[in-house]
Amino acid sequence: MAPYPERVLVVGAAGLIGNALARAWGLRGATVLGADLRCLPGGPFAAMDVAEEGRLASALREFGPGVVALPAANPFVDYCEAHPEETRRVNVEAPAAAALECAAAGARLVFFSSDYVFDGAKERYAEEDPVCPINEYGRQKAEAERAVLAAGGRHLVVRSSGVYGWQWLPKNFVLQVLKALGQGKRLRVPHDIRYNPTYVENLAEVTVDLCAARAEGVFHVVGADRLARDRFAREVADVFGLDGSLIEPAVPPGACGRGTLPQAPRPKESSLATDKVRALVRTPLWGARLGLEDMLRQRPAWDAYAAVNLPRPGPI
Repeated sequence: MAPYPERVLVVGAAGLIGNALARAWGLRGATVLGADLRCLPGGPFAAMDVAEEGRLASALREFGPGVVALPAANPFVDYCEAHPEETRRVNVEAPAAAALECAAAGARLVFFSSDYVFDGAKERYAEEDPVCPINEYGRQKAEAERAVLAAGGRHLVVRSSGVYGWQWLPKNFVLQVLKALGQGKRLRVPHDIRYNPTYVENLAEVTVDLCAARAEGVFHVVGADRLARDRFAREVADVFGLDGSLIEPAVPPGACGRGTLPQAPRPKESSLATDKVRALVRTPLWGARLGLEDMLRQRPAWDAYAAVNLPRPGPI
């Protein structure tokens, strides 16, 4: 039996989520076209700026995917707060246009959203809870969700949280912890922000399962554990054999700032309920330690893969 979908376009395939999705669908037997802004001549990804008018429509005509996965975004919360008009181009306008183009072509769009569409006033937000973002990034994601769901196709919105795993630049939280502790540096981490750290390989597998089940609408796909950020950082240190005493608790804002950018407010509680996805797919949602232990096992394979396939590979 042929896989569903037989052909998949992953926009943002050099990024953390996109690369994991491309590999997961490839292992299921799908033909995958990866596209990204960051690509090298002769590399595995096609060049594409999803915000460029006509680029996605052209790919839909030429490649004919049944599913288009769109994890591409500007995820830097403080940068979005400081540059709302610039970041709206990729975070709102691009997915809104993609949803309309996919619907017209008969393709299903898989759009990746965030726990930051909520304000942190309660635990375990469900899919049907009203969105109430408190920062510009969350507002952009909430607006993009509405546009995708209103586009007329049978599209899927996957909300996730704190996604981590191997990637070619150390952008995600776990790689930042590994880099700092590996260099013997002290690391200040918020102790009063709780969320569901999500291992990217598990996120990709569950997303592929959702597509195989023809799921549509909003689904929460996050890790099984609700943890404070400093607790998760100590789990990273423990699994990778690093000095956890270098991790110091900090109270945001200011704990994880980037340069002189203004600090955007963060929800202190952004854990998500996962009853809906658990009822539909068989792949279990992994706890934090299970994901970290798999990362540790996969490190040699990732280093070998990155050296051949990804731009600017380098040690963590």
